[in-house]
Amino acid sequence: MSSPAACATAGSPTVSKAADEFRILGRRAGNEEPIRFTYKGVDFHPECFHVVAGLNAVDTREYTEATFKSLKAAGQVCARMGAYKPRTSPYSFQGYGKQCLPYVFELAGQYGVRVISMEVTHDEHLDEIREALAAAGDPCGVMLQIGTRNTQNFELLKAVGSQRDFPILVKRGFGITLHESLLAAEYVASAGNRDIVFCLRGMKTNFGDPHRNLVDFAHVPVVKRLTRMPVCVDPSHSVGIRAEDGHGLQDIFHAAAQGIIAGANLVLTDIHPEPRKALVDAGQALTLEELPRFLEDCAIAREAYERRLRH
Repeated sequence: MSSPAACATAGSPTVSKAADEFRILGRRAGNEEPIRFTYKGVDFHPECFHVVAGLNAVDTREYTEATFKSLKAAGQVCARMGAYKPRTSPYSFQGYGKQCLPYVFELAGQYGVRVISMEVTHDEHLDEIREALAAAGDPCGVMLQIGTRNTQNFELLKAVGSQRDFPILVKRGFGITLHESLLAAEYVASAGNRDIVFCLRGMKTNFGDPHRNLVDFAHVPVVKRLTRMPVCVDPSHSVGIRAEDGHGLQDIFHAAAQGIIAGANLVLTDIHPEPRKALVDAGQALTLEELPRFLEDCAIAREAYERRLRH
């Protein structure tokens, strides 16, 4: 008699459907080799670990430089920098776009940041990024980020997938299923680019209150079971507030730890020199002074994950 576990895997309609639909990225017999790529000297694969901290939305050159300076002091080579910002309200700050790219790339090179995660919302943004990088002397690289609002913008998915200059980070859609979100990554891969990281960032629902979204980091091992992609978590956008527990640890720290101890390979986090003055999501960014403690906490969680694997 088959065990319940066996019935839930080999004979599961969900698993069979995933194997059929995730033709490139899916994990199945004969297609189990993890996706691995090296970009600007930084390795990305299902055993790596990177913290990608920075400005949700780029504002002044001074704030950008202060952020890169703090990352360098902490030994970090990856950063988050938002130049293009899709917003729910047409009256909200939409990002400085190509106007800020020259000083972002110049300063990244100056402070040794090699890879910048940057959301794009239109295929013309790829040309703007290419031109700005070339004008600055290619001092760093960009990982194109597909934000939660564009997970079903299929033409954009095909556009970023059809180029090989930049790797891609695909975020989970905030109003669709995990399966549908993974198909967004499959759209990218089917267009030709397989250098992809999948990012969990919480689900849009009031059931997550008082957090901004319902934290979905228990899906880290699910994504790794179904696909061969490295997995990222974004605790800043999942939690969305700077609340602390009785020990002085912020909810963002706890959410990051949940993702890391479940096997996350990247942690995407908002930091800002003066969070209250941030032009986007001011209520969730960590201060530059809090960054070292956050990195230490992430290292503790990563060590715990590795100990779990050994046992």
